[in-house]
Amino acid sequence: MEQAVTHSPSIVDDRLARVHTAGDRLMALSGLRYEGRFLSVGEYENVHVMEFGDGPPVILVHGAGSGGPVWHRQIATLAKSRRVIVPDVPMFGMSGMPSRIYAPREQISDVILGLMDALDIDKTDIVGHSMGAIGSAGALARAPERFNRAVLVSSPGFGRGLNFVLRLATMPGMRRFIDFGNRKSRYFFFDTFEAQKSGPSEEREILKALHFEVGNRDRGVDTFFEGIRRFANIFGQRDVLDCATAGKIKSPTLLIWGDSDRIIPTRHSKRAFESIPDARLEMIENCGHIVQLEAPDRLTKLIADWLEVS
Repeated sequence: MEQAVTHSPSIVDDRLARVHTAGDRLMALSGLRYEGRFLSVGEYENVHVMEFGDGPPVILVHGAGSGGPVWHRQIATLAKSRRVIVPDVPMFGMSGMPSRIYAPREQISDVILGLMDALDIDKTDIVGHSMGAIGSAGALARAPERFNRAVLVSSPGFGRGLNFVLRLATMPGMRRFIDFGNRKSRYFFFDTFEAQKSGPSEEREILKALHFEVGNRDRGVDTFFEGIRRFANIFGQRDVLDCATAGKIKSPTLLIWGDSDRIIPTRHSKRAFESIPDARLEMIENCGHIVQLEAPDRLTKLIADWLEVS
């Protein structure tokens, strides 16, 4: 299939240039560069996609707040024997802003399946984190025949529970108090809730900067608040997979949770394990929501072993 390549957004834009700089610094920790191409994927233009290595494909789907560079350690290992495909989900990383926002599970699964079509991939393994995990679960349930093995890390979608700040952020008028466009506020949320346990200090600061710069792109803060309202309300998550939907996931699925996750309750891990027919659960001790930062070696080994990477 011929790939539809679009013109890249101008890096002359200072805000996008800062995203690229932060992402490139993060990738450099594993000897990689934050360089890809921009594809038209379904209704989404300018989807930034990185590819590394050769072999059977695996897609890595990041969560809300950053972009593909969060996977740099896993990319470095998996690319030794696999074709590793790392998109920036629209509105994050270097990808363009979506023209409309709808339920994240459906929207991100549209991107995943559209990317597979654009790259002429019939079947693949997939790894998703947080919002990227619920999008991956959506794709796994919609088109089970297109996936081999799967890994879902810190996944929403298996209960209503959600961090109270994110629930408050869905309320009218709360933007004046929950200001993700402010560096101090954004860093406080990262340190207190997203990765409150541990992680290499240099990498931690770079990842915090990437989250901030992504959120401060053109329309970034507005789009974030619109997206969170599609995902949740004051009572918690709006989009919860019922047993029938989760039961459509046929891939052997590894579920990974940090035991101190303050974004998605760890009790949801049990519900996910019970809902997906062929699942295994791994709980990582003394680890919060961003497992790639807080337990990188453990996460990389779990993924590599599950995907049988040599």
